[in-house]
Amino acid sequence: METLSATRQIRRKHQPPTRCTASEKQQVQLSSVRTFTDGFLRHRFLPLYEQDNDLPESVKIEKDFFESLRILTKHYGFETIAVRDKSYPYNILLAKEQIQKQLKKLEQDIELSIMQDDKGIVKLMTKHSYYTSMTLYYIPVLPLYRLLQNKKQKRTAELLLSVFAYLYHIAGIPYYRENNTYLFYQYECVQEWLMDCVESNEKEEVGTMSSEFNKASYYGDILFRKLYNLYHLNNFKQRIDNYKPTTAFEKKCLTVAKTAWKLMIQYPDNNIFRNTSNQDFDESDGIIRAEQYISFIAENEGVLFENISRAINDEFNECSEIEEPTLLQIFDSENRFSNEKLDFEYRLFPLLIDLCTLLNETP
Repeated sequence: METLSATRQIRRKHQPPTRCTASEKQQVQLSSVRTFTDGFLRHRFLPLYEQDNDLPESVKIEKDFFESLRILTKHYGFETIAVRDKSYPYNILLAKEQIQKQLKKLEQDIELSIMQDDKGIVKLMTKHSYYTSMTLYYIPVLPLYRLLQNKKQKRTAELLLSVFAYLYHIAGIPYYRENNTYLFYQYECVQEWLMDCVESNEKEEVGTMSSEFNKASYYGDILFRKLYNLYHLNNFKQRIDNYKPTTAFEKKCLTVAKTAWKLMIQYPDNNIFRNTSNQDFDESDGIIRAEQYISFIAENEGVLFENISRAINDEFNECSEIEEPTLLQIFDSENRFSNEKLDFEYRLFPLLIDLCTLLNETP
């Protein structure tokens, strides 16, 4: 399909991924250098446009565009935009600009573009995106295993085990001990390296990493067997209802559990990867797949993790594209519209951050 009028997409510059964390950048407050007159503020500027010798015929383009615009505004419930008094192509560019402003008010990353199909019909298309901020959404499981060994924290551990069960069975997050997962391969590489370093001079580091690897394997398998049991998913609501938090940590656990439960009830069939394969990439450029940066992991600290994360960073730095949740919608009379957006993703990813933060605070 050819693009009639579009802004060139700038690829994001890749940076080393960060661990799943709840830290936020502080916002910088900006102030005006000088005071502008009210007349300047009230002035309305038309979009910049450079005349092209191959400008399409106005009659057909306007007919197609404004029909697509009518469908879009009806779908979203937007105000009708009066631009018919503007000359072509300013009327189209101005209408697109005003719709984009209304889309921004929906508090999701939605990009509006004008496209042309194989029949030459001009249409509007929205692209919903969730920017993952180059974060490794790796959920550590050994903190939960240690919590399960604490008799005083049994109910808390079981509550979090139900959260894990939801994330694994329904949200579809991979577990690092399954041999078809990305992190299983990373741990396998570490195992091979440890076997080759028996005579290494760095005995202390090798010994520490070997000990951490054995714990990640052994205790990870134990927790996986528990997690695999649907009993923890079926008793999720009962555990929430019976849980009586007394400490700040326990109250946070209950909040996370309730958030996960609401997601499970409102989106019972939604998988975290449901919208991550909606973009076309050039395979030769290297792609970071969603399954590579979303997973359960043994720990998100220690010598073993630092070595694995370094290997992952090196691999990801060779890539120029990343799979992220994306939803495309073309507005024409041939498509059946739904109210589906990325609401699930905009709630699930923050939940993963809160859960990772919580697991790092386990007593």
